[in-house]
Amino acid sequence: MKNLLMCIGSFLFCICVNAQRDFEKGSIKILPSSELIIAGSTNVNKFDCKFDIQLISKPKSFVYFKDEEYLRFKDLELHLRTEGFDCGNQRMNSDFQDLLMNDKYPEIVIHIDHVELVSKEYAKAYIEVDLAGKSNKYDLPVLLTEDRFKGKFKMNIRDFGLKPPKKALGLIEVDEIIEVQFDLQVAH
Repeated sequence: MKNLLMCIGSFLFCICVNAQRDFEKGSIKILPSSELIIAGSTNVNKFDCKFDIQLISKPKSFVYFKDEEYLRFKDLELHLRTEGFDCGNQRMNSDFQDLLMNDKYPEIVIHIDHVELVSKEYAKAYIEVDLAGKSNKYDLPVLLTEDRFKGKFKMNIRDFGLKPPKKALGLIEVDEIIEVQFDLQVAH
């Protein structure tokens, strides 16, 4: 019995040592040529709210583990200040801030959990979005090049407890489905 416990202990120790060795550190910088857009529509027209990339352009350090099919990240997050979105005019910016409850929740946080490497040009990212005090998980396709990550995914704002606003005495209604579009150019 004592030998069995020593074998199990040695095995667990080896697993822990190997697991710690497999984690690597990395750093990434999102370049100003990148784009992050929230696109939506109303029953009258469409709108795009573009994020000011300069607000997230500082280098980000992260820890990751790589196996054959996945990159798993530890605490890799993007913090997007909601006031960093420009929808084209002051009134739409104000309405957008109100919708996202900027006074109570000034940030959208995107947690990148892991990425499944499907091919050289394609991956599937598994993320969690924190918005207006609620969190939802998404998996989304990402096109890859050496220094660029590009993709889009749809979200229902009601999933975050947000109610699509109505304007002009209810004549203009915002659609509850929005599309997040990203084209992130990076430097390592």
